[in-house]
Amino acid sequence: MRTFSRRRLRLGAALAPLMAGVLLAAPAANAAGGSTTAYPFLVKVTSSSGACSGVLTAPQWVLTSSACFPDTTGAGAPAHATTAIIGRTNLSGTSGHVVDIASVLPQAGRPLVLARLAQPVTDIDPIPIATTAPQAGETLQLAGYGRTATEWVPNQPHTATVAVEAAGTTTFTATSSVGPTTCKGDSGGPAYRDAGGQRELVGLNHTSWQGGCLGETETRTGATETRVDDLHDTLVAQMTSAIVARYLGLGGASSALGAAVGDEYTVAGGMGQNYEHGAIYYSTATGAHYVQGPILTDYLELGGPAALGFPTTDENITPDGVGRYNHFNLTSGASIYWTPTTGAHEIQGAIRDKWAALGWETGLGYPTTDETATPDGVGRYNDFSLPDGASIYWSPNTPASEIQGQIRTKWLQLGGAPTIGYPTIDETATPDGIGRYNHFNHPDGASIYWSPSSGAHEIQGGIRTKWAELGWETGPGYPTTDETTPPDGVGRYNHFTNHTSIYWSPATGPHAVAGTIRDTWASLGWERSRLGYPSSDEYSIPGGRRSDFQHGYITWASVNNTTQVIYT
Repeated sequence: MRTFSRRRLRLGAALAPLMAGVLLAAPAANAAGGSTTAYPFLVKVTSSSGACSGVLTAPQWVLTSSACFPDTTGAGAPAHATTAIIGRTNLSGTSGHVVDIASVLPQAGRPLVLARLAQPVTDIDPIPIATTAPQAGETLQLAGYGRTATEWVPNQPHTATVAVEAAGTTTFTATSSVGPTTCKGDSGGPAYRDAGGQRELVGLNHTSWQGGCLGETETRTGATETRVDDLHDTLVAQMTSAIVARYLGLGGASSALGAAVGDEYTVAGGMGQNYEHGAIYYSTATGAHYVQGPILTDYLELGGPAALGFPTTDENITPDGVGRYNHFNLTSGASIYWTPTTGAHEIQGAIRDKWAALGWETGLGYPTTDETATPDGVGRYNDFSLPDGASIYWSPNTPASEIQGQIRTKWLQLGGAPTIGYPTIDETATPDGIGRYNHFNHPDGASIYWSPSSGAHEIQGGIRTKWAELGWETGPGYPTTDETTPPDGVGRYNHFTNHTSIYWSPATGPHAVAGTIRDTWASLGWERSRLGYPSSDEYSIPGGRRSDFQHGYITWASVNNTTQVIYT
C-alpha cells in the first residue's frame, strides 16, 4: 500500500504552470467569506513543499496529516510558510477563506497535526469529531483535494463513498466498489459519517493503494484511515486550551519553554502544563501565563497557585534591566522577583504594596527573603538588597513600614520587634533636615533617631516623652546613647548632642539636665552623688538657671558662669 501523503511540486514541466497558479495566487489573509460547497469544512493545505487536504474542526483549528508538514517535528511555527484554503467550491474562485497557518501541534503516536490558523474562521461550521468508533460495514464519506481518476490537479474538492472493512486500535480500513478511494493530495482529508443528519469526523485519510487514480496501474482501491474518534477528548481539549494557544503563540517547542512534559492538569481551580524549561498556568480570571527558572522553583516551593494564585503576567524583565518577575492574583497581591545576586523571592500583601509605593526595586532594591514570619510570630517581613540594608515589617497592629540603614541595624541589635516594637512609620527625615528616624509601637512609645554626628540611638518611654516636650532634636538634640541603665541600677537615661541628658527614676520621673549645671552634677557623680536624680527640668531664676534634685539643687549664675550646689 502506498502513502499518498501530499501532492509534490515535482509533477513535470507540463504541470508546473497549473500547480504554480494554485499555490501562488492565494492571498495571505482572508478572502471573501462564506462558502457554498457541500462540505465547507474541507481544507486545502498548501506550502512550498507540497499540498494536501485537511478539515476544519474548530474556528481556528485545522486537523490534517503530519505528512503535510514533513520538515516540522515539534510544536510551533511550520518549517515552511503554509496556507489553508477553507470552504472553497472551486480553487480558482474567491469563496471561502485563505488563511495562514501560524503554528502546528503534532499528535503523539498518530500521523496527525492540529494546525492553528492565524485568524479564526467564524462563518463556516467546523465538523464535530465523532466519539463512536467506525464499525465494519458502515458507510462513510472520504473527501479531499487530491488527484482523481481524470485530473492531476483538480480545482474542485471531491468525495468517495466507502465501506468500512475493519477497525483497529488507531486505524481502520475502507474500500470503494465504484472507483478510487483516495489519491495523492488527499492525505489529511476527512472520513466522516452522517449521523442523523449531522456529519461527524471519524478519521483522516492516511494511505491508499490508489487503484483508479490517474496515472496509476494498481487495481486495488482500499485505503487505511487514521482514527480520530478515540482522540475526541484530547483534540477538543487542545483546541479549546488557552494554555496550548499561549504556548504556540510563544513559539512552541522552539520557545524558551521547550517541549511539553506530560499533559495538562487541574490545579487550584485552574489548569497547568509543564514544559522542559517552565510551566504555563491558566485560570478564567487571569488567562494563560508562563513561569520559569528560579521564579518557578520558588513559586512551587511556596505552594504554587493554591498559595499565591495564578500568574497575571509572563516572566518579565524589570524596568532597571537587572531582574525578572511574575505577578500573581493572590487577593492581597503577590509577586516573585529574581536577580542573579539575590535569587528569587516572593513578596505579597501590604508589604508588597509598601514596596511598590517606594518604587519597587528602584527604591529599596530587590527582596532577599520571601515574606517571613517574625520571631515573635506576630508580624511578617521582607528584607531587601539596598546596600545599607532595608526591610519592610508589618503586623496586625501596625501598617507595613520600611526601616533601613543604621536605624535598622540598631533596631535589630536591640532585639527588633519583640523588644522595641514594630515600626509605625517609614524611615523619615527629621524636621531640621539633618537626621532620620523611625517610630515603633512599644507600649511606652519608642523611636530610633540617627544623624551623621551621633549615629543611630533608641529612645523610649518617659524619657522619649520628655524629649518630645522639649522639642525633639531641635531641643536637647539627637540622642548619643540608647536608653541606658545608670550605674546605681535604679533609673534610666539618654545623653543628647546639645550638652543635655534626660534622666528618669521611679521616684522622680524624667527630667532634663543641661549645660554647666549638667557638668557640675556629672563631676559630683551623677545620680550616685549626694544630690540623687533630677526632680525638675532646668528653669530660670533671677540671674541664672536652676535644676532641682532629690536632695538639693544646682544654680548657675550668668554673670560669672559659675554654679553653686545646695544640699537639703
